[in-house]
Amino acid sequence: MADDGRCPPDVVSYNTIIDGLFKEGDVDKAYITYHEMLDRRVSPDAVTYNSIIAALSKAQAMDRAMEVLTVMVMPNCFTYNSIMHGYCSSGQSEKAIGIFRKMCSDGIEPDVVTYNSLMDYLCKNGKCTEARKIFDSMVKRGLKPDITTYGTLLHGYASKGALVEMHDLLALMVQNGMQLDHHVFNILICAYTKQEKVDEVVLVFSKMRQQGLTPNAVNYRTVIDGLCKLGRLDDAMLNFEQMIDKGLTPNVVVYTSLIHALCTYDKWEKAEELIFEILDQGINPNIVFFNTILDSLCKEGRVIESKKLFDLLGHIGVNPDVITYSTLIDGYCLAGKMDGAMKLLTGMVSVGLKPDSVTYSTLINGYCKINRMEDALALFKEMESNGVNPDIITYNIILHGLFRTRRTAAAKELYARITESGTQLELSTYNIILMDFAKTNSLMMHFGCFRTYV
Repeated sequence: MADDGRCPPDVVSYNTIIDGLFKEGDVDKAYITYHEMLDRRVSPDAVTYNSIIAALSKAQAMDRAMEVLTVMVMPNCFTYNSIMHGYCSSGQSEKAIGIFRKMCSDGIEPDVVTYNSLMDYLCKNGKCTEARKIFDSMVKRGLKPDITTYGTLLHGYASKGALVEMHDLLALMVQNGMQLDHHVFNILICAYTKQEKVDEVVLVFSKMRQQGLTPNAVNYRTVIDGLCKLGRLDDAMLNFEQMIDKGLTPNVVVYTSLIHALCTYDKWEKAEELIFEILDQGINPNIVFFNTILDSLCKEGRVIESKKLFDLLGHIGVNPDVITYSTLIDGYCLAGKMDGAMKLLTGMVSVGLKPDSVTYSTLINGYCKINRMEDALALFKEMESNGVNPDIITYNIILHGLFRTRRTAAAKELYARITESGTQLELSTYNIILMDFAKTNSLMMHFGCFRTYV
C-alpha cells in the first residue's frame, strides 16, 4: 500500500481486508496483512485480534494463533473459546485444558460455549466421565446448561452404550425443565438401535409424537434405518409410507437402508419395485449408491441378491465401475465361487474397465484360500503382464499361499524379488515369513529375516 497522497488505511480498513481474506480461505495472506498492519504502526483492536485468532484456530494454525494471543491486550471469553476450539479440533486436549485453566486464572469467566467445546471434544474421544466432571463444574459455577450441553453429553453416553448414565442425564434434563428436541430424540433412537433394543426404538418414536413434536426427515431416516438393521422391516416400511404421507421427501440414505434390508430378507421383488419408484420420482441414484448396497450384501454372503442387483444396473442405465466389479468379485471369492468370480473379471475387461491391484489381489486371495496355487500364480503373472503393479498386500497373499502349500523354495524366491523391487515391507510380511520358516525349522533364514527387519 504505497503512499500516494491518499488517506492511509486505518484499523477498520485492515479488519475488513483481513476478515475478507479469511473468509476466502487465504489464511497466509491474511496473516501477512496482519503483520503489514503492525509494520505500519496501525494498532489492532479487539475485533482484529479476535478475528485473526478465530480464523487461525479454525485452520488449526495454533502456533500462529498463540503468537497473536501473546500480544493481545485484554483477551476475552470469545478469544479463549476460539483457542480452545482450535486445540480440541487438532487433537491437543491437554493444551485446550491448559488454556481453560489460564482463562480462569486470568479472571475470564468461562461461558456455556467454553464448556460445550471441552465436553464435545471429550465425548467424541470416549471420555464421558471427564466430560461429566466438566458438566458438574459448570453447574457449580452457576451456569445453566443449554440443549447443546445436554445433547453433547447424551451423545457421548449413547456412543459408548452407557444407557444408565444416558437415562440419568435425560431425567435431569427433564427435571430442569429442558424440552427434548428432534436432535435429542435422534440420539436416543441411535443409542437403542446400537444396543439392538427394537421395542425402545419404537417407544421413543411414539413418545416423540405424544410430546407434540412432529418427527422431521432426519428422525424418520434414523428410525427407518434402525428398524431395518434390527429386522423390523414391516415397521420400517410403515414409517416410510408415513414419512411420504407427511410430505417429507426420503433421501438416498432412507432408500439405501430399505433396499438393503429388503434384499437381506429375501424380498427382492419389493426391492426392485422400490428402485424403480426412486427412478419414477426423478431421483437418479449414482453408482456409489448401488456400490454401498452391494458391499453390504457381499459382506453378509448374499451373493445371489448381489448378482440380481448387479444385473439390474444395466436395465436402469447405471454403468458399473471398477469398484462395483471388485466388490462383487470379493463376494464371490468369500463364498468360494471362484469360477463365477473369474467370469466377472472377464466381463469387466470386456466392457473396457481395467482391473486394479485390489481386483487382482481379491481373486488371488480367493484361489490361495482353496489351495489353487497354480491358478493364483497364473493370475499373478497376468496381473503383471497387464501393467498392474503388485503391492505389498498382493505379495503377502502369494507368500502366505506358497508357504501354506509347502512351496518354500518359491516363497524364498518371491521374498528376494520383493526386496530387490524396493517394495516397502510391512510387519505382516515378516510375520508371515518368520512363522512359516519357524514351522520348517529354517533357523538361519528365520534369523536373517529378523535381522533384516531390525
